[in-house]
Amino acid sequence: MKNTTPQTTADMVFTNTTTENQINAILSGIFPFPSSGKAALCLFGTHGTGKTTYSNIFCKEFERAKSNTELACNPHFVSCQKTEGIDSILKRCKKMTEFVSWNKSDYHYFIFDEVDNLTDTAQKALKAFLNTSNIVCVLTTNHLDQLDKGMLSRCINVNFNAAEPEAIRTRVHRVLHDNGLQLGNDEIDKIIQTSDGSWREILPTATYLATPLSKSPNTPLRIVK
Repeated sequence: MKNTTPQTTADMVFTNTTTENQINAILSGIFPFPSSGKAALCLFGTHGTGKTTYSNIFCKEFERAKSNTELACNPHFVSCQKTEGIDSILKRCKKMTEFVSWNKSDYHYFIFDEVDNLTDTAQKALKAFLNTSNIVCVLTTNHLDQLDKGMLSRCINVNFNAAEPEAIRTRVHRVLHDNGLQLGNDEIDKIIQTSDGSWREILPTATYLATPLSKSPNTPLRIVK
């Protein structure tokens, strides 16, 4: 099968148009970022909605926009599922920012995944790191209410909860079509209803239940009723 993972912002199915417009405004430079003490995005929402996947996409597209080249950055990924040694991890990240960035924009990029696992002390340490002047960070969390308020004040909060069923259905049809498969709306809607918006559940199940297209995937997409 072709890769079913989104590769660009255009591939994403966002929670709503507000989230989509917010992201596009940041990427286009209409909304200044990083600026005014905010050096991070905090993507919050339920499990499986694409927060971690989009963290990488955002950093790469943001660098391209800022540097006006096709060169993409390679963000430094920090998993916060295990909180041991977070102080030394942050010290290492801070040390990285003291060197000239490999990126044309001069920014250093960091992804901190599932930050709600961090202790209160560790979140305060991360809050201090977000004061660094030459960084762009993306934080992800399933539990916004468990995050340090001071840390959040240094972030632009982006809603990454489940999208509307119609938007999810359209994306499923596109992915299946690109892989020479098809599935009716009723079957897709049943999958969506039981998935809580998680793409980890939706696409594998839809792929399993789908049937081959009678024509080449190069033909125009036709929604099966």
